[in-house]
Amino acid sequence: MLKQATTKYGVLEGVALEDSCTVFRGIPYAAPPVGALRFREPMPPAPWEGVRKCCAWGAACPQETPHTADSPYGIEFYLGDDYPPKMDEDCLFLNIWTAAEQADEKRPVMVWLHGGGVQNGYGHEIEFDGEALAKRGVILVTVQYRLNIFGFFAHRLLTEESPHRASGNYGIMDQIQALKWIRENISAFGGDPENVTVFGQSGGGRSTQAICCSPLSKGLVRHAAIHSAGGIMTAMGRVDREVLEARGDRFFSMFGLKTLEDLRALPWQKLKEMFAAYSKEAGMAGGFNICTDGYVLPESMEDAVINGHHHDIDYIVGCTVSEVHRVFGESKFNLCAALRGMAHCQIEQGRRPMHMFVFERLLPGERAHAFVNEAFHSCELWYVFGTLDRCWRPFTKADYELSEKMMGYWTNFAKTGDPNGKGLPRWEPYEDPDRLALALRTDGCVMRDYGMDGKMDRLEAELLAKK
Repeated sequence: MLKQATTKYGVLEGVALEDSCTVFRGIPYAAPPVGALRFREPMPPAPWEGVRKCCAWGAACPQETPHTADSPYGIEFYLGDDYPPKMDEDCLFLNIWTAAEQADEKRPVMVWLHGGGVQNGYGHEIEFDGEALAKRGVILVTVQYRLNIFGFFAHRLLTEESPHRASGNYGIMDQIQALKWIRENISAFGGDPENVTVFGQSGGGRSTQAICCSPLSKGLVRHAAIHSAGGIMTAMGRVDREVLEARGDRFFSMFGLKTLEDLRALPWQKLKEMFAAYSKEAGMAGGFNICTDGYVLPESMEDAVINGHHHDIDYIVGCTVSEVHRVFGESKFNLCAALRGMAHCQIEQGRRPMHMFVFERLLPGERAHAFVNEAFHSCELWYVFGTLDRCWRPFTKADYELSEKMMGYWTNFAKTGDPNGKGLPRWEPYEDPDRLALALRTDGCVMRDYGMDGKMDRLEAELLAKK
């Protein structure tokens, strides 16, 4: 196995994992976004002399840490010794798992963007270990990026100083910078810079869609998978920069800020504290998130899909079965319908049809909390990463078999753009008029129509009518 990699910026040394693969932790892919670089697009990292040992995770972006030992997501994902994570504004790091023996092997690369609503989360959460995927012949990269106010703050003064006349979306720029770093350097780890798959869930899924709709990432990605996020006509798919600029004005007024110098002079701990106070008053709907800024996203990511301006690449899209049955708000937003609408646009534009999935396994376990007997938001991640043994739940042999299938589908997709392969039930693409998705189940993966006796068809039709 490769133990060292010579990048454009210097030599890195990883940690061998029981002769299965090497993990390189905490690699800087950009300069620290601090001081004058706060609320600016990321710059390349500084080179170093000698060998940089990659044995420790990099710091996570400053964030609230709401998960406790008795909260639902605390029970599911955040009971390990690494929570809460070490935090610092200097947070632009990535991690690489590779089982390559030589640098010239050109293995496909999978780039994971963590969830958390682009407000919290980090790239080394307990479920994201890349060893099992690396054993299947791919290289896994997990990326940390700026979040919440650090990654998505917008203000008219920032727009005025920007050469692109834009502000916000710094976290998406970080992700694109990570993809540029990967293109430049992944061959040193045995990877193929021409065969990169970006995938993410929830906030990472919306980030994936944003990347696929941004002209700044053209040519950097060949395949993409969007989990439990995105689609068309969603709750947060069409937020304009001006809306966030107005929130930025509100933030300035709330704390008596006058200039960008005032803002950039604040210690990150103080800025985090101020954002927490702002959020308590403004609520989630008044926060800072992905927006149509005019630079990273010249048009909203939904309009880019509807108008056929998103990247013409291979896609997997999907959600959990619990999300199929949920309708949100007066707009009747439903995640399954939103993704079906996106898949419909793909067909309408004469592009390659998407592969759609619905994760149906109701997770086993009887702890008394909100996620008993539910295919809850995020629950498929244990299966995609092959990390079931890190979870408290009493998984069965059938769960491990389903995980093997899912890792097979996802790594096949990364290799060729087609998830199908030897020993796997056939996954048909989503095409009209059949509108079938792959049901990921422990009693057999099958193609299913999630029309729900016409209910989902009507929701999808309503969304398409609004576009």
